[in-house]
Amino acid sequence: MKNQFLERTELSPRLNLQSYADSKVEHSLRQLIEGFILSYKLDGMSPLTISTHLAKLNRFMSYLDQHELPLDVRIITPPMIRAFLGYVRDTYNLSQASVQRHLVSLKAFFRWVLDEELATVNPTDKVKLRIPPKKVTKGLAYEQMQRLYSALVDNSLEEARNKAIVLIFLDCGLRRAELANLKLADIEQDRGIIRIMGKGSKERLVRMGLKTRKALWRYLLFRGSNRSLYLWLNDKGERFTASGVRQMLRRLGNKLGFRLYPHLLRHTYAISFLRNGANAFEVQYSLGHSTLEMTRRYCEALGYEDVFRRHESASPVDNLKC
Repeated sequence: MKNQFLERTELSPRLNLQSYADSKVEHSLRQLIEGFILSYKLDGMSPLTISTHLAKLNRFMSYLDQHELPLDVRIITPPMIRAFLGYVRDTYNLSQASVQRHLVSLKAFFRWVLDEELATVNPTDKVKLRIPPKKVTKGLAYEQMQRLYSALVDNSLEEARNKAIVLIFLDCGLRRAELANLKLADIEQDRGIIRIMGKGSKERLVRMGLKTRKALWRYLLFRGSNRSLYLWLNDKGERFTASGVRQMLRRLGNKLGFRLYPHLLRHTYAISFLRNGANAFEVQYSLGHSTLEMTRRYCEALGYEDVFRRHESASPVDNLKC
């Protein structure tokens, strides 16, 4: 016969927690989440990745507490995980992709718990969600890029800064946090090189084109000799944050009549770079991806016109010297 406590743990929102209370070592979920986040920080994970996992794990902990379920990783079961995912989907009206991201955070956490030998079973191993079909990643259309470029002016510090930021996004494919965290020391203006500290504390170099270098040069003229270590400043001489970057792009997009946000410009860079002749490995390096998986999604955005254009110069037969 199935143990009554396990049966109630899996199926009932209200439990008799006597055997849980009698445990000699309480693996408090709150303490373990703190340890998990600390480990991610020590591993050099990006602040955005850490905050995303923390928000979803805190939501899971609040759900367990609200339903009087045990906050002990050794007692959490697959049905409890599934019930939580259904709860966040229905309560917050989330898409399947958003629910999947909650499961990703839980899987990362419980893998860490097992690695730390704080539990012997991973309750997320048997929990799977139907993965929605992947959408083709899209960037700005060429006409939108032209309109965006034409709208950028540089007659003040703010205008010159915004122009340089947009062009660096389009020309180098940086992430929002990477761009916002740039310091003056990261720029080699004479060579047109930017030194990036990306996800997982991985360093890479990216190149700026001449138009982007000129836009950055113009901004640096307005910036003057401010002693801040950070590259981007507001009109008060204070650091221009990642949040400010996002808001600036949103306002600019509203004026132009289409959405603008940092990752859209990153997508635009990757697709345009491929379209203009870069190969997938070059795009992978420039974006700071650890695998080709995301780069492959950018390749899928190309159409037969791009293949035909490339074939004009790369035709195997036309390139025969005979």
